[in-house]
Amino acid sequence: MRNKLEVVWSFEATKRSDQVIKYLLQEWTEKEAINFLETLKGFEELVSNFPELYPLSQKKKGYRKAVILKQISIIYSVKRNSILVHTLLDNRRDPKKSEE
Repeated sequence: MRNKLEVVWSFEATKRSDQVIKYLLQEWTEKEAINFLETLKGFEELVSNFPELYPLSQKKKGYRKAVILKQISIIYSVKRNSILVHTLLDNRRDPKKSEE
């Protein structure tokens, strides 16, 4: 069995997750922010054990797209010894403007 891979978050991905947390704290409750953080933690656990679990992106070669919530997707790539999380996407955006 393959060893767990380290999950590394880019500056962009970190910034976007912080924005989501800030939004949840302002517009919803602390409980929703904690649930979001737990969802991110669950994603990290899954992807570190099963890097090819999520489908390949149709727009960027070598990237994968994980829909972690109805509203949020994570774009990542698998490197030799790690997973690089590139960004988070808001699934409610116009698909023509998607950054995937």
